[in-house]
Amino acid sequence: MDESGKPYTTDEVLHAVALIQAHLAEDEEAVQALQDETEESARQCARSMFALAHVIVFGQIIPEMWVIKQNLDFGHTSRVPELNLAIHVLKRMEERIGLAHVHPVVGALSAGDVMDLIIQCTGTRMEDVPGFLDTVRERALRTAQF
Repeated sequence: MDESGKPYTTDEVLHAVALIQAHLAEDEEAVQALQDETEESARQCARSMFALAHVIVFGQIIPEMWVIKQNLDFGHTSRVPELNLAIHVLKRMEERIGLAHVHPVVGALSAGDVMDLIIQCTGTRMEDVPGFLDTVRERALRTAQF
């Protein structure tokens, strides 16, 4: 599949899934293998969290918005507050990529925001997050094969 139209790669999505799953499992060795203390690693973490957030927002949250389900026409997307909020969250996460090397905590903040998206915006319970992430990983792998 040609990924040139997406602002992320499948590998970035898979990296984010693996990193969050390692944190949830409290597997410090896996976390360290996926993210070290370098500036490049911090940027990669922020990029991968942006990629996962993008998949969640455009793959699940936006399609479930009432304006989309009702096929309402507002004339322009700027008139749809929920859509603006979802896009705003993504823009903020994308902006963090440039800051990640300065403040290592940026990756953790981004991971926390992704967890919030999963729990608050998809209706997934905390105990079901690993299964949700497994589904994202499986879909990412399937689409990468085409």
